[in-house]
Amino acid sequence: MELEELKSVWAQYDKKLTQNLKLNEELLRKMNLEKSKKEMNTPLFYEIISVIVGVIFLLFIASATIRYSYDLKFLLPGIITSIIIAIWVYNSISKIKLLTNIDYYYSPIVELQKSINTFKLKYQKSKKFELYSFPAFAIAAFPILGIAMRNFDIYEHPIRFIVGIVLALLLGYSGQIWLYKNLYEKKIRNTTKFLVELSKFEQEE
Repeated sequence: MELEELKSVWAQYDKKLTQNLKLNEELLRKMNLEKSKKEMNTPLFYEIISVIVGVIFLLFIASATIRYSYDLKFLLPGIITSIIIAIWVYNSISKIKLLTNIDYYYSPIVELQKSINTFKLKYQKSKKFELYSFPAFAIAAFPILGIAMRNFDIYEHPIRFIVGIVLALLLGYSGQIWLYKNLYEKKIRNTTKFLVELSKFEQEE
């Protein structure tokens, strides 16, 4: 085989190799980005459910607060409960907006990492508020829920009131911690790992 033929064969081989490398790179990018999107769909779905449930609950509490506004011992808990729920709903809407604005397929990896980090910071702020506000929510919600749902005045049964609050805090915090760990922190950690792997691969090229 002459030198020119060898050069031609080698050029064709090099071209095919380059094409295969580009194809593998595109496949890896697509696979990691799809994994990232799938991971972040979990907190997005949870936030959407939270907004729906939160709005329905807020309307119910607001209606009950107006209905019993003549009695201060129900009016104040109703107002406090409504404010806390409204802030929770607002935070959820903010997180939904951040998640839906992430462009997984056309944004540079650095921009994706920034977007995930922005969501992470928002999540951490919301988490702090939820944890700090939950005791106030539990204390305020019992009287207005009791009178609205069963015409039951919890103030006349202080032992039940205290036991109910303690149980609500134990179950509520346990549930919240599980949700934070499995629906947020685990998903954010996995997504960050996928993007770091992709970033390293692109830098090695």
